[in-house]
Amino acid sequence: MAIISSYLSWKALETRGYLLKGTGGLPNPDETLKVPPIKIETPEVVHEFLQRPILSYDEVVELNKKTCPTEGVNFDGGAVVERKEEWGRLSPEKISYWRKNIAEYLTQKEKEKQEKAKSNLTLAAGGEEKEGGGGRGIVMAAGDHVSVIRARTNIRLLRSYNCSLPIEIFNFPDEISGPDKRLLEELSVLEHGSGDHAGHNETTVTIRVAEGVRKGQDWKAFHIKAAAIQQSSFDEILYLDTDSYALRNPEDLFESKEWKDTGLMLWPDYTKSHATNPIWRLVGQQCRNEYEGESGQIYISRVLHQDVLWVAEYFALRYREFYGFLGGDRDSFRAAALLLGKKWTGPGRLNAAAGVVLNNPQGGGHTMLQADPEGKWMFVHANLIKHAHFNRPLWSKIHRAAQDQFTVGSTYGDVQPPNDALGNGVKLRVVYEPMMSSVMNTFEGYDDKLVVVEDWNSYEELKGFEEKWFGFGGVH
Repeated sequence: MAIISSYLSWKALETRGYLLKGTGGLPNPDETLKVPPIKIETPEVVHEFLQRPILSYDEVVELNKKTCPTEGVNFDGGAVVERKEEWGRLSPEKISYWRKNIAEYLTQKEKEKQEKAKSNLTLAAGGEEKEGGGGRGIVMAAGDHVSVIRARTNIRLLRSYNCSLPIEIFNFPDEISGPDKRLLEELSVLEHGSGDHAGHNETTVTIRVAEGVRKGQDWKAFHIKAAAIQQSSFDEILYLDTDSYALRNPEDLFESKEWKDTGLMLWPDYTKSHATNPIWRLVGQQCRNEYEGESGQIYISRVLHQDVLWVAEYFALRYREFYGFLGGDRDSFRAAALLLGKKWTGPGRLNAAAGVVLNNPQGGGHTMLQADPEGKWMFVHANLIKHAHFNRPLWSKIHRAAQDQFTVGSTYGDVQPPNDALGNGVKLRVVYEPMMSSVMNTFEGYDDKLVVVEDWNSYEELKGFEEKWFGFGGVH
C-alpha cells in the first residue's frame, strides 16, 4: 500500500505538469536594453520542491526500477557497487534536511539578488533602467601549470575560428603561480592585437579568483567549476573545460534554436542514471531513463537559469556531501535543472569514444567526442589524454554506439521513446593497462554490431584537428 501511495504521489506531480514545465525563449538580443530582467519565482519553486514526497530507499528503488532498467545499460558500476550500502543508509530525515537547506539557500540568494538589483541599477539607452551585468562570454578554470597550458592551447584554437567572446579564467585562492599568471596575462595582452578582431575589447582574457572555495587534497578539484560559472560576470555563459576543444566557433550555438528554446544546453556522459542513486530522492522525481550529465561544456543563460546556477553552486560548496552521487561536478547541473523543473537541450547524438585502438579491436581511447544539436561533432573533450603518453597519431579511430542519434527534432534532455533506448547493449569501461584509457564494447549476449568503429578522418569536421592542436601548443 505504501508503494502504491508513493507512486500516486509521483504521478500527481507529473499530472500537474511539473516534470514537463518549460522555460520559454530567450529575449531577442536586439531588445536586451528594452526588456527588464526576468524575475525568478524562487519562492514558488522552493515551496513546490519542499512538497514533493520523501520516500524510503526501498520505496524509491522499487519505483525507479520501473523506469530505469539496468540490463544492457551502461551505468556507473563502481559508484553503484561501492556506495550501495551508504546510499541505503540515507534516511528520509537526511533527505529532508538537505532539501530544507537547499530551499533556504535559494531563498537567501533570491533575497540578495533583489537587494543588489535595487542598489546597482544603472541607466541604459533611452533613460531606462537596467541591472548591471554583462553579455556573452567563456568561463574556464585553470590554476596549476598543466591546466594553464591546456587553457592557452584552447584559447588559441578558439581565436583561430574567429571566436571573439571574452574569457574569464578562474583559479583557487593562492593556487596559480606567478609565471603561469603572467603566461595567461601575456596571452591576453600580446596575442590580443592580432587577427580579425584586433583592438576589440571582447577578445581579452581575465584572470579571477573563485570565492568561497579552496583547493583541497582531492584527486580532482571538481568544486571550482560551479562556483566559477556562478561568479562570472557574463549573462550568457559558455563554460569550457580546458581540455574540451571546439572544432569550430562555439559562438554559433548561441544562435541555435535549441539555445533560444531553453537557454540551457547540457551534454550527456557515457553512463546512465541508476535506480539506487540518491539524486532521485533528493529531487523528488522518478528515475529518468537517460544518460547522466557531463560538464566539459555547458551553455547557460543567467537570466533564465540563475536558480540553476545557485543550486549547482550549493552542491559545489558542499561537494563532500553531494559529489559522491553526482559523479563529481559532472551531473550537478542536470540535477539542479531536475530539482527546479527546468528543461534543457543538447547534442543530437550520444558521445563517441575516440582516440586510438590499443590491444582491443573495440578499444575506445582517451577522448570523449561530443556533438552539436544537429549531430555533427563539435567538441574534442580529451579528458584522459593527460593521464598517459600516447604515440602519434593521437586521434585515429572513433568508437560509437550504432544507435546513437536522437529522433529528428529532439536532443539530449528528451527521454521520449525511442530516445530512452539509445546506446542500449553498449558498455564503456576505463582500464589502466597498458595505460589509462577507455574501452567500448557490448555487453555479453548483445550483438557486436551495436558498436561501430570508424576512422577519425571519415568525418570532415575532424580532419586536420591533430595538426592544429599540436600547432597551438597542445601537450599531453
